[in-house]
Amino acid sequence: MQPDKNLWAPRIYTPHGFVKNNLLEGVRALDVGCGDRKLSGATGVDILALPSVDVVHDLSVFPWPFADNSFDLILANHFMEHATDVVKTLEEICRILAPGGHVVIQVPYFRSTDAFTDPTHRHFFTSQSFDYVVAGDVQARYRYSATLFEKLGFWYGWPHPSKNPLKQLLKSFIAAHPEFYDQYLSILLPTECLTWELEKVS
Repeated sequence: MQPDKNLWAPRIYTPHGFVKNNLLEGVRALDVGCGDRKLSGATGVDILALPSVDVVHDLSVFPWPFADNSFDLILANHFMEHATDVVKTLEEICRILAPGGHVVIQVPYFRSTDAFTDPTHRHFFTSQSFDYVVAGDVQARYRYSATLFEKLGFWYGWPHPSKNPLKQLLKSFIAAHPEFYDQYLSILLPTECLTWELEKVS
């Protein structure tokens, strides 16, 4: 199956791992908390002055050093679990995203051991964790923020089919029954991570 050309997540998280080549083709992209694995062609921002980091900044300090509407694509690859304030971070991402811009988010799943291994992880995520900022979702009624996104894609694990037929059957089942999986089945068969692609609405 070919990745959807309108979505970034399947092209960033490929069947062979994190993309190595530059697929941006002039798209203005920011890799938030990039560490030493920056999306090729993107501007990397991190608190650590690593060779791959273009802008050194403490991402718990707002505003970030970027103008409004600066980027067409923002990647938050295993960053949100470290954020001091998830809602403020999403608001800042929305501020610096251009209209119609996309943010790709990947985090450890709350039942994965990876979620608890790193002592700097502050937050834990289920399939519904970002529904509070998704336009039209029932959770958005709480109005934690005026920032809203459209959910273009959500995947348990990586956004491509498994080559193992049994794993793909499970993946299809849990995608169709996320609440049942989060509440019950994930105790026995936890996925490693969750991946979202959201589009800026307001």
